Amino acid sequence: MSEFKTFLHKGSIGDVWAAVPAMKQFYKNTGKKVMLYLASETRAVYYEGAVHPTVNDKGEQVMLNDAVINMIIPLMKEQECIHDCRIWNEEPIDVDLNKMRDTFVNMPNGCISRWQFYTWPDMACDLSKVWLTAPDSETDLAKGKIIVTRTERYLNPQASYFFLKPYEKDVLFCGTELEYQIFKLRFNLDIKRLVINNFLELAQALKQCRFHISNQTQAFQISQGLKIPRIVELCSFAPNVIPYGENAFDFYGQPALEYYVNYLWELSETQK
Repeated sequence: MSEFKTFLHKGSIGDVWAAVPAMKQFYKNTGKKVMLYLASETRAVYYEGAVHPTVNDKGEQVMLNDAVINMIIPLMKEQECIHDCRIWNEEPIDVDLNKMRDTFVNMPNGCISRWQFYTWPDMACDLSKVWLTAPDSETDLAKGKIIVTRTERYLNPQASYFFLKPYEKDVLFCGTELEYQIFKLRFNLDIKRLVINNFLELAQALKQCRFHISNQTQAFQISQGLKIPRIVELCSFAPNVIPYGENAFDFYGQPALEYYVNYLWELSETQK
C-alpha cells in the first residue's frame, strides 16, 4: 500500500497555499502524506483588467509557471503532511483539488480555504489554528519591521497608505519590483524592498516581522497559515481572504486600517 496519495492543483499561488489546511487534515485523517503535483502553464482568467505577474513565455497570464512552482516547493516541503511537491507531468492523480472550480463554492466570494471543504468535506478543519510551518531563519530578514504587500489586482480604492510615513524606516515592501515602485510612488513612501529567493524565505521573514499588511495576496495566505499578526485589505467585489485567529483583521474603510496598524504596533512594542 502506498505511503502517500497523489494530489493535483492547477490554481494560482494563493489557491495553492489556501489548500494546505485541507491537505493537512487529509494526513491527520488517513496517516498518508500528500504527493503534491502543481500544474504549470494553465491559462489564468481573472476579472477584466486584472494584472498578475505570473505569465508564460508569451507574456500571457497563467495560474502557475515553472519559476513560481520552484519558489513554492521549498516551503511546501517543510509541511509535515507533504511527501513531496513537483511540477505535474501528467502523473495519475488520486485527489483533484481543482474540483472546487467544477463545484458550486460561491466563487469568488467567501474564504478560499473553505472552497476545498465544500468539495471535500472530509478535509474540513479549524482554520483558526496554525496550518503552515517554517523553520526560523538565523538571518535577520525583517526583525522589528512591518511587512507590506500590495499587488496590482483585487484592490480596495478606499485604502490609502500615506499614513505610514512616520513608520518609513520600519516598513519593508515585499512584492515584485513593479509593485514596489508603484506603492512607493503612489503613497510617497521612502521604504526598502524585501527581496526573497523563494516563499520559504518569505515565510521566515513574516515570522520575524512585527505584523503584515496586505491586500488579498498569496503572501497573506502564508501569514494566515503562520498565524502572525496581520491585516488584510478587502476587495469589495471579491472578498475571499477571511482572517481566522488572534490578531487577524480585515478592513474596508480607512479608519479601521489605521486603527489596526496602531493597535498592532503598540502590541508589538509591549512584546519586545
